[in-house]
Amino acid sequence: MLLIYLTLIMVIIHLAGTLLSFSKRTFPKSIGYLIAIYEMIFYIILVSISKLYYNEIIIIIAYMYLIIHVIGGIAYLKGSLSKIYSPVRLKYYGIYELVEMIYLLVILI
Repeated sequence: MLLIYLTLIMVIIHLAGTLLSFSKRTFPKSIGYLIAIYEMIFYIILVSISKLYYNEIIIIIAYMYLIIHVIGGIAYLKGSLSKIYSPVRLKYYGIYELVEMIYLLVILI
């Protein structure tokens, strides 16, 4: 049950991230830091318990997102990602956020 609530929070985060990115904006840094940490923790939890609940494809994708979020989260917290942001890149980031949101919705189904 806890995983459902944690995943719903992730869906909301990614819906907002998608909408912001498509409008060429980002979360304020203070919120972005919290989100980066939350996403890393979420994927650690998901990978830890996913073997009990999901098929192999869900697990493989969870491991990929874990790696992406740990590396990306650390880069975000260090300020490295802000150096590469641009309106065009934010559009592509919005697509990435949308794909991740779809994956999170699949987990809920």
